[in-house]
Amino acid sequence: MSSTTPTPTPSLSALAATDMSTPLDPSTLSSILSAPPFIPLPGALNLRDLGLYPTSPIPSSLLFRSGALSSPSPSSPFLSITLILDLRSSREVLHSPTPAIPGITNLHIPSSRVPTPIDMGQFVEDGGRTAYVKMYEEVLEIYGESFRKGLEWVRDRKGPVLFHCTAGKDRTGVLAALFLALAGAPADLIAHDYALSRIGVEPARELLMHMLKMWNKEWTVDTPGMKEFSQVKGEFILGTLEMIERRWGGVDGYVRELGFSEEDIETIRRVLKGEK
Repeated sequence: MSSTTPTPTPSLSALAATDMSTPLDPSTLSSILSAPPFIPLPGALNLRDLGLYPTSPIPSSLLFRSGALSSPSPSSPFLSITLILDLRSSREVLHSPTPAIPGITNLHIPSSRVPTPIDMGQFVEDGGRTAYVKMYEEVLEIYGESFRKGLEWVRDRKGPVLFHCTAGKDRTGVLAALFLALAGAPADLIAHDYALSRIGVEPARELLMHMLKMWNKEWTVDTPGMKEFSQVKGEFILGTLEMIERRWGGVDGYVRELGFSEEDIETIRRVLKGEK
């Protein structure tokens, strides 16, 4: 009697390294999106709990990150959330408002200026790393007020926060890196958390790729830089942390520039680590 050996399930890191142009296996994807750190919730894309990584210094059920939200089901982790911080542009919010949920504060603060138009050609160099770091530096500049409000909410112990943008990758990824770094998470965990958006966005991958091309009708899959821009690599966020170190003297320095005192930063750090 012959027998077949089941194909082993790829690791999260291996799946996260899959080129964005390659669809992920549906059965494997379903299993992964139903297990930590992902939270399976209809109406929420790329939803994760920053406290569900084995080595995370952040306690579970404190900080959630996601992509765009639609109406949640009655039984969901939203019942424990006190703030939904919407990091999208005013245009994105107008097109698809964050759902109003009783007992939860919705907060959206427009960026301080319109982001610089993307020059796709800049992403050809070094696999897109330099261009991504430059783009994320601008995110830190123009979404500072939103980031400040999220940090204040944590400092004041007002309860669990969900922060999101459209895909839950870029603006959300930068804020997630700030929270994790402030809590003392190692660089490899921050990179892993960022890279998992490759898996988290898979259910909307084709839609997001279509939206990307709508930004500029001249862009196609063959446009130089498009392949690199479409990827989700941990090195992008690690390069961003290096840039923060050079420009602000580290994440603490960036948070100080947002207006927080040393005492504030220590309080935020204690809350993020689940300390009294």
